[in-house]
Amino acid sequence: MVIRVCPCNQPSSILTANKPDRIVLARFVKSPRTIGSITPSSAALGRVLSEKIDPAGTDRVLELGVGTGSITNQILKRLASADLLTCIEIDKNMCAQFRKSFPGIQLLEQDCREIETLFSGDKISNIISSLPYRSLPQSTTDAIFEQKISLSNSQTIISLFTYDFVFSNYHKRYPIRLIDSRSVVKNFPPARVYHYAI
Repeated sequence: MVIRVCPCNQPSSILTANKPDRIVLARFVKSPRTIGSITPSSAALGRVLSEKIDPAGTDRVLELGVGTGSITNQILKRLASADLLTCIEIDKNMCAQFRKSFPGIQLLEQDCREIETLFSGDKISNIISSLPYRSLPQSTTDAIFEQKISLSNSQTIISLFTYDFVFSNYHKRYPIRLIDSRSVVKNFPPARVYHYAI
């Protein structure tokens, strides 16, 4: 949910949060290890995550762990056609809300550890992830990275973020190379974005 930091004397309240925000909070309370924050990602974070998308590209873009769609908005602004985007989310409540907000966008209610066969033969330009890798079991993170790497070619960009400023060495654990990384302070909590390639 979005807890707004107000410059005025009117504190924000969970009671005034909109429905997508309440869904995120409920998921966090129920299963905190499967969601990284009680707040949806900011537009600023979405812009940095999606900045490697080629606006003239024609290959498929995957978004993993879409939640209620806070990053999706920014991805769509970069795409030549919304038909190029496939979103993946496992939480049924978030899927229901996402479909209301983005009725024309392809959404698969699917475990991200089991997506390779769904896109075999597809050319994928970008894989953008909002999954909370730092709190997931290592075996789960390994399985998801294996899927992402299997779906990638030499031109695919793998983008993700973490909620800490300690540099993540995913490129040392997996056969990927770091393209660039930078911090996004206009997000709660502040995040660090990483862009990788094979």
